[in-house]
Amino acid sequence: MKTTIKDIAKEAGVSIATISLIINGKAELFSPKTVKKVNEAIEKLNYQPNYFAKNLNSVKSNTIGLIVPDVSNPFFSKLANSIENALNEAGYLLFLCNSAYDLEREQKYINEMLYRSIEGIIFASAENLTEATIQQLGKSNVPYILMDRPSRVVNNGVFVDDYAGGVIATEHLIAKGHTKIACLSGAEKFVNISERGRGYLETMRKHQLTPIYSENGTLTVESGYEEGMAICKKDISAIFVCNDLMAIGVYEAANELGKVIPSDISVLGFDDITTAQYLTPKLTTIQQPIEEIGKVAVENLVWRIQNNNKAVENYVAPVTLVERSSVRLEEN
Repeated sequence: MKTTIKDIAKEAGVSIATISLIINGKAELFSPKTVKKVNEAIEKLNYQPNYFAKNLNSVKSNTIGLIVPDVSNPFFSKLANSIENALNEAGYLLFLCNSAYDLEREQKYINEMLYRSIEGIIFASAENLTEATIQQLGKSNVPYILMDRPSRVVNNGVFVDDYAGGVIATEHLIAKGHTKIACLSGAEKFVNISERGRGYLETMRKHQLTPIYSENGTLTVESGYEEGMAICKKDISAIFVCNDLMAIGVYEAANELGKVIPSDISVLGFDDITTAQYLTPKLTTIQQPIEEIGKVAVENLVWRIQNNNKAVENYVAPVTLVERSSVRLEEN
C-alpha cells in the first residue's frame, strides 16, 4: 500500500497540516526540530508526494479566511456578515473560523488556512497579537489584515479610535452632570479595551474627578452581571461599560438590586450591537462603524493580494455617540 501523508504525520507525531506545509515549501514556519522529524519520517517511509495533489496548492482558491474570537458576540457576527458581503462583491468566498478566545485553536486555524491555499486572511486575534503570530504571517507571504486588536508594531490593520470612544463616553456623562462615574472595562489585557479605559481615566483626571475603575471579568453578559452586582452597590450615579454585552449584564444586576436605569444609575455602553436599541431603557452607547470596518478591511486585503503583498497603513475609523435613554441628566 502506498504511503500517505497521514502515515508521515503519524510517524513524525505532528499534524497533517504541518506535513503538507513543509513538503509544499513552507518549512520556515516551523522549528528545525519539527522539520527534521518530518524529513526523517519521509525518508524512512519512502514517501513520494503526488505531483498533481502538490500542485493544486498553486491554483488560486478565491477564498479569504476570517478568524474571530467569538462568533456568538453580535459585534463579530455583524462584522463577519459585513466582510462576507464585501468579499462577495469582490468575487471571493469566505472561510470563517471561530477561535473561542483560545490561542492554540487560533494557531491551528492559521495553519489550516495556509494549508488550504487561502489567498488572504482577515484576523481578529483571541488576545493581543503575539510576536510569533506576526512572524508566522510574515513568513507565509499570505496577505493579511488585522482587526479589533491593534498592534503597536505592525501595519496592515483596520481599527477604530477606542481611546476617543472612552473620552467621548466619559465627557458625555460629565456633561449630563455626573461626577461619580465608574468604568467597567472587563478585559484590560486587550489593547482596544485598555484604550477605552485609558480614555475614561484621563478624562476623569482632566476634570479632577476620582476614577472608580474595574478591569475584572470578561467581555460577556455573564461577566457584566457578576461585576455589575459589585459595582452597582458603590456610591455612583453612572457607569461606562466598555462593551454592550457587559452592559446587558449590568442591566440585569441593577434590576436585581432594585435600582432603576437611568433614575438610580445611568449606563453607557460601547459597540452599538443591534440589541442595544431593544433594551429597556434603550442603551446609550459608542457606535463602531461595523459596515465601514468590514468594507475597508476587504478593500485593503484585495489591494495587498493584487500588489504583491505590499503593506498598507493602519486605518483608524472614528466612533460616534448614539444617545438613547439610559443616561439621565443628574441634578446637583
